[in-house]
Amino acid sequence: MASSCESTAAGRKPRHRRSLIRAAAFMPSLSTVQQLAARNGLNLCGLVDANRLDSALPPEHRVAAELEGCESILVLGTAGRSLDLEFQRQVGASLTRLGERATEALVEGSVGLVADALRAQQVRFRRVPLGGGRLPRNRLGEAAGFGVVSPVSGLLLHPEYGPWLRVRAAILLEGTPLGEPVDLDRGFGFQPCARCSQPCVVACPPRALDGVGSCDSARCAAHRRGGGCRVGCDSRIACPVGAEHADRPSAPMRARGADQVALARGDAGGWWRLLPRTLRRGVCAP
Repeated sequence: MASSCESTAAGRKPRHRRSLIRAAAFMPSLSTVQQLAARNGLNLCGLVDANRLDSALPPEHRVAAELEGCESILVLGTAGRSLDLEFQRQVGASLTRLGERATEALVEGSVGLVADALRAQQVRFRRVPLGGGRLPRNRLGEAAGFGVVSPVSGLLLHPEYGPWLRVRAAILLEGTPLGEPVDLDRGFGFQPCARCSQPCVVACPPRALDGVGSCDSARCAAHRRGGGCRVGCDSRIACPVGAEHADRPSAPMRARGADQVALARGDAGGWWRLLPRTLRRGVCAP
């Protein structure tokens, strides 16, 4: 890991960054960060208490110690077609035609702008990689107030967008420069699975979902490696919540119900089996 407190990824200059909106007279507050992120396609932005999150994770997955004095985590994500709309605004083309690399380039550019703004205000931070199962994305998204983790499928569900969202970045912050993290539980009173017929479980071809929030990553990984769910995660597509926000066929997020590299690592090491049952939920989801 780089000795600098700032992520090296935050300094990349993707090709499609030419017209990203920059912040003028940026002042460090959650509200201004949310506005900057939203104007650049990241329409989900939340603040997590780092110590509270770490207390719910096994020691090997805790992150606060990676930055001295870390007390909060800035979490950025996308929901619905916000990223595709931003890309169309920038270059006049759709992400569905250009694929995953274009998506990642746009995400890096947008996250980089937020990092630049924090750096300009001398906020100490470190970006934490989300790949490889280091941080459970869905639990991180739930803690940030993006929605609730389904007790049936383990998918992160937003009240409006359903499962069509993704946690894109986690930035450790020294202290609380954006304010004190509060419990932004959007899931309060939101229980979409309570009376649902569970079409997500039935739709899963390899029967990887057990119907009580856990996913057999080995089955999911084998199915994906064999070419299954090529046009999208069937369980996600079957979810009735937020169906009107579903990605178009072949869109990057739809085609990648889970990161295949992360699945392969999980399948090889079987690390998810060491986690408490409640923390294993959503292992298959992005």
